[in-house]
Amino acid sequence: MDNNDFEFKPLPRLPGEEEPSDAPVAEGPVPAGFNERFVAYVIDALPFVLLTYSTLKIAVKAGLFPYTTANEWLWKFLWIGLYVIYEAALSSGGRATVGKWLLNIRVRAADGGNLSFGKSLVRALAYFLSSATFNLGYLAALVTKDKRALHDFVAGSRVVSVKERGDWGEGLVFALSWGLMVILTGTWLNNTVLKLSPSEKKQIVAAHRTISKLGTLEEIYMQREGSYTRDLVKLADLTGNVNAVRAELFNNLEPESLVIASNGRKFRITAKARNWRHTEVQVLSRVDAPPQPGLMP
Repeated sequence: MDNNDFEFKPLPRLPGEEEPSDAPVAEGPVPAGFNERFVAYVIDALPFVLLTYSTLKIAVKAGLFPYTTANEWLWKFLWIGLYVIYEAALSSGGRATVGKWLLNIRVRAADGGNLSFGKSLVRALAYFLSSATFNLGYLAALVTKDKRALHDFVAGSRVVSVKERGDWGEGLVFALSWGLMVILTGTWLNNTVLKLSPSEKKQIVAAHRTISKLGTLEEIYMQREGSYTRDLVKLADLTGNVNAVRAELFNNLEPESLVIASNGRKFRITAKARNWRHTEVQVLSRVDAPPQPGLMP
């Protein structure tokens, strides 16, 4: 038999067998990325943050309640509760929050169906769990399967994109996401790490009070001698208790940070407080001393 005449032919279809199709198999919605989820989160949460503080000021000014730390926290918890309800109601049943609607993403159950209100409520409450893990719960969406965050695993949910974006749209979302992240991180650092603690404020006040006393001694010296001085010993002698002056300087000022500058007619006293960032304090002469022969004008 000639090999050229030997060929395979498809077998006839069995009764009831469907015609094979070359159409691609649908893979389902694409998981939403971290950047678009973060932008949607900021859009949804930021108005609640702003309203918390603005309405607190209005309520206090209107006399609804006096301002206290306890009342401030009660007001914050009220708005946090409203935010949780907002997230739970609009992330369930196939609906979308404003942020998710703008970014074309939706919250679904892990099996692809709509998320129930109960699970959506658990998911909204689990935001605080994601935050409590130094925000690692949110960052889990960068590395986990289907880009699920910690609160998604807790609630059995996933976030999907319902509309594809082009390269330009993806680039805009990426830039907006990381820009917002830098701003929010800077704000957090400024309000926590860089913010002066009550103990630091006391140290700065104590340092300023100490050099202000030296400024008063400068004024007394000028009234007696007709000019200001750079000599700390002469200023301390005016008190009649040099040891007390030395002790106060040691207790309230960073060692070797005190500088007394004077040209006779004016003075400037600078020093650093004993807080961890060594905040500089300064006192300037308020009145010029009268001109003296041999002194710079």
